[in-house]
Amino acid sequence: MVEVRVEPTYGAAKKFIAAGLEDFNRRHMNAGTPKSFAVTALDEGAARGGVMVEGVGAWMYLTLLWVEEGFRRRGFGTSLLQKAELEAKERGAMGLLVDTFSFQAPDFYRKHGYSAYGQIADFPQAGMVWHRFKKTL
Repeated sequence: MVEVRVEPTYGAAKKFIAAGLEDFNRRHMNAGTPKSFAVTALDEGAARGGVMVEGVGAWMYLTLLWVEEGFRRRGFGTSLLQKAELEAKERGAMGLLVDTFSFQAPDFYRKHGYSAYGQIADFPQAGMVWHRFKKTL
């Protein structure tokens, strides 16, 4: 009989599940997945924003991009995105994928050449939209 339970700590379960899935995926994809990386934007030596990018097969997935509120609309996001694209290309990625919500940055990604390939209305809640974008490098 299979026992199924809710784990009391998310972190330990996440490590176990992620390791198992990554091992399974590696066995079904060609070697050479670009290595994950992060980029930070600095102002006078202090980090004011950053981007996290993960390798997935021949593509890369931009998992997080954030700029401190007082530094938005000053080129930090554009600089981060451009550096991430350049780094992903240098690491051999075919393209980048990114998700964003309607209240975040869909226009930002469109402005930088990303094309929409999916969306879900009323997610994460009513009146909002979850957007998926991609850009071939």
